[in-house]
Amino acid sequence: MTSQTRPTTARTLPTTVRPATTPLAAAAAKGAVAWSLLFGVFHFYWALGGSLGLGDGAQVEAGLSGGMLAYDLVVAVLCFVGAWVAYALGRAPQLPLPRWMFLTMAWTAALALVARGGIGVVDDILRSTDVLAGGLSGMPVEDVYGEPHPSSYTMWSMRVVDGFFVLGGLLFATALRGYLRKTATS
Repeated sequence: MTSQTRPTTARTLPTTVRPATTPLAAAAAKGAVAWSLLFGVFHFYWALGGSLGLGDGAQVEAGLSGGMLAYDLVVAVLCFVGAWVAYALGRAPQLPLPRWMFLTMAWTAALALVARGGIGVVDDILRSTDVLAGGLSGMPVEDVYGEPHPSSYTMWSMRVVDGFFVLGGLLFATALRGYLRKTATS
């Protein structure tokens, strides 16, 4: 008796993004789009010389250098790319790029934003409570803010920015989790 083998077919990963699996994931994707667009607009605003949200310290009053102008413009473009990625996490037709590239961008957004914001929050808490005078970075208040006694507005502006980074990262992570659950092969 001979055994017959059936041809096997390799599983392929889906190339389209379906709607997120849960209302939370769908809301997170929409929130990540809004977060990215808002942060992108703010970076364009800062590149044009705006200062709302940056505090009122000497560094802000001195204006942007050429390096900061380029930085803000690059970050603004990255934010708009992030908005597209967040949209695709929630609901999009066929992806115009390989899935691994799309997932790399989504994971990078989620992890980098949570890390940046979380480190900023912990750094500020350690410095503000004098647990570590230089926070995680080892930098005293004067080096961080450009003056030894920054205003409450400056301090709270930076705290809000740190929290905003954490929020963005959590939105991307939640939307990504919903996308991965929906497209998982079993």
